[in-house]
Amino acid sequence: MGLSLLFLGGLIMASQWKGMDVFETALAWWPLIFILLGLEVVIYTLWFKGKGKMYYDVLSIFFVGFLSLCCLVFAGLSSLGLTQEIRQMVSSVEHNYPLPEWSGSVPAGVKQVIVQGDNPYGVTVDKTGGTELNVFGTYVSNDGRLGADDEDQLLRTKVAGDTLYILLGDTARNSLDHTRNKVNVTVAAPSELKVIVRDNSGNRVER
Repeated sequence: MGLSLLFLGGLIMASQWKGMDVFETALAWWPLIFILLGLEVVIYTLWFKGKGKMYYDVLSIFFVGFLSLCCLVFAGLSSLGLTQEIRQMVSSVEHNYPLPEWSGSVPAGVKQVIVQGDNPYGVTVDKTGGTELNVFGTYVSNDGRLGADDEDQLLRTKVAGDTLYILLGDTARNSLDHTRNKVNVTVAAPSELKVIVRDNSGNRVER
């Protein structure tokens, strides 16, 4: 128990002096905690073998159990590849960037607009006067601004018959970050034009 605490304390102190690089390197050696705890139990048992009763301190047993549980949790996260994603979520900084804008008169023969995306809950529809349709918005990125080709994939348009489709993409995200949409779009459409917002499964989102 004492060796385990010394190991953890020295690790944290070294990370304070030398930066997080020391901590990152030491994470690969976390099974040492199990080895130290096991050695303590084995040596203690062999030392007192045949010398009378052994007494275990309740508080030490609690700490050993707690450290073992933490190691098991960390082992599970490591095996699933989630430690890097958790670190990114905690340390990343989000920035907003403008989407490519689409503006112009409603194409001839178009009677409705369908806004479709994987998670289109960041869409706002405004009815305006005039005959122009304007589509604009922002996206959130943790890795800086996307390239022009990637930005173009976030907002695409296509005319099919009497319908103008506005197809929304999404920025890259890790498997733990599904709490909110990272693409926010405003559709300013003529008042007489019907606008439908739906997801890629065809479920309509009421506006």
